[in-house]
Amino acid sequence: MRNLYRCVSMLVVVGIVAVGCSRSPEAKKARALERGARYFEGQQYREAIIEYRNVLRVDPKNAKAIEQLALAHFELGELGQAFPLLVKAKELDPDNVTIRAKLGAIDILRRKPEEARAEAEFVLGKQPDDFEALLLLAGAAESESEVAAALNRLEATRATYGGRARFHIAIGALHLRRQDAAKGEAAFREAVAKEPKSVEAHSALGNLHMMRRDVAAAEQEYKIAAELAPADSIARMKLADLYLMLRRPEEAKQVLRQMTEKAPEAFPAWRRLAEIAFLERKYDESLKALDPVFKKNPSDLEGRLLRGRIHLAKRETTEAIQEFQQVLKLEPRLVLARHQLALAQIQAGNTQQARSELNEAIKADPSYVDAILLLAELDIQGGAVKPAIEALEQVVAKHKTIGQAYVLLGSAYLAAKDPGKAVQTYRQLVTLAPKDPRPPYLLGVALRSQGKAEEAKKQFEASLTLAPAAIDPIAQLVAMAFAERKPQAALDRVTRQLAVAPKSGGLQYVLGEVQLARGEPQQAEAAFTKALEREPNLTAAYVQLARVYVGSKRYDQALAKLNEALKVNPKNVVAMMLMGAIYEQKPDIAKAKETYQKVLAVNSRFAPAANNLAYLYSEHGGDKDKALELAQLAKEGLPDDPRVSDTLGWILYKRGVHQRALGLLQDSATKLPEHPEIQYHLGMTQLKLGNKAAAKTALDKALTQGGNAPWAEEARSTLSQLR
Repeated sequence: MRNLYRCVSMLVVVGIVAVGCSRSPEAKKARALERGARYFEGQQYREAIIEYRNVLRVDPKNAKAIEQLALAHFELGELGQAFPLLVKAKELDPDNVTIRAKLGAIDILRRKPEEARAEAEFVLGKQPDDFEALLLLAGAAESESEVAAALNRLEATRATYGGRARFHIAIGALHLRRQDAAKGEAAFREAVAKEPKSVEAHSALGNLHMMRRDVAAAEQEYKIAAELAPADSIARMKLADLYLMLRRPEEAKQVLRQMTEKAPEAFPAWRRLAEIAFLERKYDESLKALDPVFKKNPSDLEGRLLRGRIHLAKRETTEAIQEFQQVLKLEPRLVLARHQLALAQIQAGNTQQARSELNEAIKADPSYVDAILLLAELDIQGGAVKPAIEALEQVVAKHKTIGQAYVLLGSAYLAAKDPGKAVQTYRQLVTLAPKDPRPPYLLGVALRSQGKAEEAKKQFEASLTLAPAAIDPIAQLVAMAFAERKPQAALDRVTRQLAVAPKSGGLQYVLGEVQLARGEPQQAEAAFTKALEREPNLTAAYVQLARVYVGSKRYDQALAKLNEALKVNPKNVVAMMLMGAIYEQKPDIAKAKETYQKVLAVNSRFAPAANNLAYLYSEHGGDKDKALELAQLAKEGLPDDPRVSDTLGWILYKRGVHQRALGLLQDSATKLPEHPEIQYHLGMTQLKLGNKAAAKTALDKALTQGGNAPWAEEARSTLSQLR
């Protein structure tokens, strides 16, 4: 019995050990590697990716898992995810010719031919007749000598590889590089003859037709390639992209939907559908299209990057920042994510963080123009004109067709008070884009800054000839007419432009602005109303119409218009600020506070809202410490604004910090000498410091200018005591 008990006990122990071993990290890793290999061999790359990622959770440096994961992403065409893994695999196993060949293929797409050539030569050094390396060497050939050498090397293997379509495709591509389209086409047709069902051969012919601008022939070849290819193939994506390029989005969507129906895990198709919806501003539809991608792979880089852009477009700034930061955790070297994160930080008002991200992006890729341009723009806005000019001059020297670089360079010269160079830069831009209305407009601005009014007017008129409904040039012409004290000329010029573009809501808006400046509020009201009838999303017209209503004390109508503006753009700070001011005027202090709080929820460092809310907390009950914090925040944002100095000074006065309050209030009173409430604040502060004569002078001035104000009684009482 005792022996039987011992046997049973041993079996239990063995069972426990076996279960423990089956659950050990090493056992899990081994099973995941085995399943991954099985899936990879069966071309079930999605499943393979999951298994290899499971291996890396247990063993982050497992060379086999990194290699196979890289190759799986490569086979799926997810090169952005494949590339860093291939680099890591090469570090772990420098002699792996498969990895080196794939890296070379991506290098060609990255326009790094020298690096691709180095990878090809390495593989050929190990395996002199390696077909993939020969094709890679052909793809990397640029100069005439390199093309000739690649052709000779391929021709030497014709007996071995001449029966393959890819051989002839490579030959054809090399002939095209020699500008010999006839031989290139002949080689591609030979590829089709050798393998009539070769997707690559038909795609190559399609590419050649596109190069010749024979869209119908290209479409035919792309269609054949798509029909021959698997449901989730790049060939089908290429057909969809052709339709997008031809502005036939519905046909593109049809191709992509067929892909997702036949291959539910065709993630590139889901992503492209999401991108199309994003470009159409159908943001919820775009997010929905990404759901199948995230259901299978929550860490999908391209999907997360797009989701971040959607949040950014919806002004869901916090969510956008979190999404881009997560992308960068997964792939720190992804410069596009750095750039998008910088845009999100700018939207959040975090300029310094944006600069940091842009500098990191440029450090990772010094040729990344978008990041260079955005950093230059921030430099110009921040007054750092010299580094902006240096960076932009380098961009213009290297990339002579990037219009935005000229736009920014011209504005940098203007900021540096060098309008001559700005004019020169914008003249280059006019030559570069002769049909674009913006360059002549910018040239007009630069000429106007030089004092060349008549030349500037000609450029603004040229801009309007190209774009009759453009707002900026007509606004400049109107401003010049008012500067010349010709209000009737301003009105006549807008009226003439409306005759050319009668359906323009923007021009009606400018007409309203002119009529306001002429002191014609009723006519302005009619113009702003027409502007909104023609362009219901023109939020500036809602705001100006509300200002007209405020002028005639129609506060409820003004609030109604501002609410309409906020329906178009719920984060319109200008509309909210005017709404807060109206509530103060009514007065409805509780709603005014609530409105300014909403502004700060959109932009936590928006100084005007911080200033107004600080004042309301101080004068009408609220958190006194918060009032001081907000007033200091406003002072940081608007250090020279006399109203901000007044708010902070008065709050410090109430807290007994009289000497510091005095300096702020004196500065405020100097800049706004006719503002009665500021004089009242200054007088009360002078009195606390024992400066009775100065106090009397300030309080007298305050009562002379604002004798019916709420603080007037206290001012009179104080004055009578002084006398």
